[in-house]
Amino acid sequence: NLHVIFYLAPTFYGLTGLGTGGSEQQVTYSRLICTPVPAGECNPKNFQQQADDPSLYAGEDWGYLRTTAEELRQTVLQQKDEILTDQRTIRELTGKLSECESGLKGRRVPERSAGLGDARKENKEQLMMRDDAGSSMRTAQRRMKDLEGELKRKIKLLEEERKALQKETQKHQEHIDYGLDTVHQRISSLEKGEAEVGFTNKFPEGYRLSFPVRSTSMYATVKQEIPALHTLTACMWIKPAKSILGTVASYAVSDQSHEFVLQQLVHGPIELIINNEVAPLPLNLTVGRWQHMCVSWNRRAGAWHAYLGGKLKLEGSDLATRHSIRPGGTLILGQEQSSVGGLRFEASRAMVGELSEFNMWDRLLSHMELSALARCSTGMLGNVVPWTSREVEVFGGVTKQPADHCEHRTSVRQ
Repeated sequence: NLHVIFYLAPTFYGLTGLGTGGSEQQVTYSRLICTPVPAGECNPKNFQQQADDPSLYAGEDWGYLRTTAEELRQTVLQQKDEILTDQRTIRELTGKLSECESGLKGRRVPERSAGLGDARKENKEQLMMRDDAGSSMRTAQRRMKDLEGELKRKIKLLEEERKALQKETQKHQEHIDYGLDTVHQRISSLEKGEAEVGFTNKFPEGYRLSFPVRSTSMYATVKQEIPALHTLTACMWIKPAKSILGTVASYAVSDQSHEFVLQQLVHGPIELIINNEVAPLPLNLTVGRWQHMCVSWNRRAGAWHAYLGGKLKLEGSDLATRHSIRPGGTLILGQEQSSVGGLRFEASRAMVGELSEFNMWDRLLSHMELSALARCSTGMLGNVVPWTSREVEVFGGVTKQPADHCEHRTSVRQ
């Protein structure tokens, strides 16, 4: 048995190898040498001897082959060294790269990540704290608004309750004042012995009402019921104590507090008011002297007349035309009513002076009748409101005294 050993001579042709410095280098093969080796005699040491045996290369240039093989061997060794150097460089670079990567992962990246994580965590906590603070502030603001609204509602309720209580207190005060005036008048009547039964005998010539000062408590009521009136005439004797007379008479019904009013207020003339419509009466009244005055009104064309001393002084029309004085009201002397039977008067509108012979008729009086009343030549009483003691009740210090308005007339006639 034979083993065939192929010995490759260290010369090549047609191959490209990596030379020193990384440049390309071409090498060539010279030939392929085949040497038969008997079995069991394969000895690597003999390979070199066989290669150096010139007999194997009969007819060839031994020197050329040897030189070429040597060059090839040196080239291979040189490439091997370069490869080893490159491998060491690669390993060093790989190690440094690994070290850098491990350093970034182990030290820098974790620290940065930790730093970023802590910063993010801190920022998140700050944001959460800000959100909590903002939410608490908004909640507090909403609560404040709710409390403010509730406080306003309670204040409004308290104000309404206060107004209702004030109104109720005012009503009670009016009733109390009325009761006190009634008691005072009863006591005064009993003390003075002015019983209605004997009053006619005490004042055979009639009586007069005295309003000494302007007061909210001084007034007189006419108990006679007033019917519906299409025409009226009111006459009276007046003795003013001041230049401003005040309110002589005030008749009020449920729908109108100024159904019929005769008054003189500050800086104004005497006024005749029908259904809250006004007719001015610029009459000159003398302070401290008795004077006879009459007024008349007719719903037809609203015609009205004013008389002083039995003589016509003023007249006009269009005063509450086609209106009728409504029945069932309250007639008060000496005060202006703000409502039916209203007992809360104003002192500035109260009468100050004396009043007598206040009579009302449901017709127009003739000139002869008016003149007779002004001369005290007749004792004619009104068919709507007669001047009798039974029909007039006084309150608050108003007094009834013997009439003296016709004394000067009597002396003149004598």
